[in-house]
Amino acid sequence: MLGLVITAAILLSTAGAVASSKPHILFVLMDDQGYGDVGYTYPGEPKNVATPLIDQLAREGLILDKFYALPLCTPSRAALQTGVYPISLGIQANVFTTHTKQCLQSERILIAEAIRANGYATHLVGKWHLGYSSWDCLPCARGYDTAYGYTQGMTDYYDHSVGDYQDFYYCSAGNDTHNVSISTLPGATGTYSMKLYQERINQLLDDHDAEKPLFLFYSMQTVHSPFETTEYDLSPNCTDMDEPLCVMQGLLNSAEDSLNRTITKLQEKGMWENTIMVYVSDNGSPLNDYGSNRPLRGFKATLFEGGVRTPAFLYSANETLVVPRGRTSCKVHVTDWYRTLIETTGGWDAYLEEHPNSTVPKELDSIDQSKLLLTGETEECLRDELLVHLDPVGQRAAYIKGDLKVLFGEEGAFFDDCEQGVSYNLSSINYSNTQLYNLTMDPGERRNLADMFPDAVEELKERIQSYIKDEARLQCNAPTFSGSFPIPTVPYYLPFDFPGGVIPEWATYVPKNHNLTLIEEQ
Repeated sequence: MLGLVITAAILLSTAGAVASSKPHILFVLMDDQGYGDVGYTYPGEPKNVATPLIDQLAREGLILDKFYALPLCTPSRAALQTGVYPISLGIQANVFTTHTKQCLQSERILIAEAIRANGYATHLVGKWHLGYSSWDCLPCARGYDTAYGYTQGMTDYYDHSVGDYQDFYYCSAGNDTHNVSISTLPGATGTYSMKLYQERINQLLDDHDAEKPLFLFYSMQTVHSPFETTEYDLSPNCTDMDEPLCVMQGLLNSAEDSLNRTITKLQEKGMWENTIMVYVSDNGSPLNDYGSNRPLRGFKATLFEGGVRTPAFLYSANETLVVPRGRTSCKVHVTDWYRTLIETTGGWDAYLEEHPNSTVPKELDSIDQSKLLLTGETEECLRDELLVHLDPVGQRAAYIKGDLKVLFGEEGAFFDDCEQGVSYNLSSINYSNTQLYNLTMDPGERRNLADMFPDAVEELKERIQSYIKDEARLQCNAPTFSGSFPIPTVPYYLPFDFPGGVIPEWATYVPKNHNLTLIEEQ
């Protein structure tokens, strides 16, 4: 990599445009970055990689030492967008897969919808992974003015394909879902995706009126597989682009380079001084030779700490927006960003005025943590417990309350696919396999206390079972295109609910590199 220069200047604002009266939000969501894949976690713990910019921002902001996501991509992203545990969305098992009708429930108000009503420009760059089969599933129909990136869980960094099809698109929103347009981007083939995302961000910021508040959701592709980097991003001591640690460092260098350029562009626009930056990962690192969750136990898709406890911090160059306090050991859950950011950007009044038949979502699992995380008005922890996950397909569940964490049925299993027509419910949980840990004394989850404290096990089991009322039908039982779609060969990035249910002739088959622009007819 050609030298990521980090100086105090990058953390300072430049004079320029008139500032927005509301803070800009830069939300950076990393993909599969483990707890050990940054330098600032667990000082003194040996690290295989270096993340100097991320470390500097974290240490000069507020490190969230006990931030919890979900064990997999789709559940985490759904919880962030809706403020509820995935059990309420039917996404409590696996990730959304290709060629299915899986989608976020249309009645849910997503975080971007409420923030946009508060006068914000809302843009997504990068990964979506929350449905693509219907216009209503696309981010541009769910609160984002534009989205640029890919719909699925992963795509090639160079040819942007999954299987036989490209998954790289741009969409923009109109006044309603019938004005959504979507374009495939075959011209991107051969260009490294992180470069494309940065070009998109540069364009967005160049075109943005700095007086208008901005919500930029940068959902990075790094460090998810396929593990592909560039010679530019390799560290000087790395010459082998197939060596896992060199590739991981290259992916992190690419992320830091993009973050550096984004901050610089915000400075040039006079927006950085009025920006709140949130940085989190969607789950832990997978079990492979690339990433690390050290010193935590487990990996992506497990309910151990290594699968769900991820790097996270907040930063602002303006200390009135994020009071720098080092780190907090208070629990923060991925659902909490929903209430926290909506309240920070203006609350619900504007949305309810625009949608008089709507009400503020009730029975949210999200907690408004703004007084703890942003303003520093309180140092008391606002969350004492959380449902780690409840997966009736994998027959496992986990819950944290105070220092204690209980796990049922967790055997380190990876993805569990549900079968069509099979009914899953909480009775499917394997309660015979029980583990109990004191996370304060034993963060590595090595000493099972279940036999010593049966009353604690039973109390946490009851907390898990209380969520049965919220359990939604599993979306992994959703119909597949091949079983319900009139033309099963249509590439999966094309929504199937065209106006009037008519499938255009051009939608029969589109191979990779085909020059195609899709615009829904009015």
